[in-house]
Amino acid sequence: MHKILLAVDGSVHAERAVAHLIGLIRDGGLLGGNTEIHLVHVRPLLPERVSRTMTAEELDRHYQQDSDVACRTAIVMLQNAGVEFIRHTRTGAPAENIVFCAKTLLCDSIVMGTHGAGFVAGVLLGSVASKVVHLTEVPVTLVK
Repeated sequence: MHKILLAVDGSVHAERAVAHLIGLIRDGGLLGGNTEIHLVHVRPLLPERVSRTMTAEELDRHYQQDSDVACRTAIVMLQNAGVEFIRHTRTGAPAENIVFCAKTLLCDSIVMGTHGAGFVAGVLLGSVASKVVHLTEVPVTLVK
């Protein structure tokens, strides 16, 4: 069984990563049909000045609604392709949470989109994809 963490953020770049993974599964490629997909969305924390005015229930509802929106297209794409998946929602630093999920779920690889800003921009801006590549011990497929 090959476990794959599919990280999405609701962007067009994430949609391309989902389509790429679906293509690999359909074609039998390196993954064959024996895969377990873990779909994860990490919602960054709200600024404290905003979160302190909300109850814990309101915060949970906000984060869940945000994640629902960010995952909507990926879920539809996976369901339409007949690809089963397990969904995870996390809150906090995106790169660190993606790596944490991959490690705790014992994933063999991570698939995610990249905004394609390039090497210099990634280094200067500290993109999520760049951080994931540097923090994880498993292979990462970046789809541009």
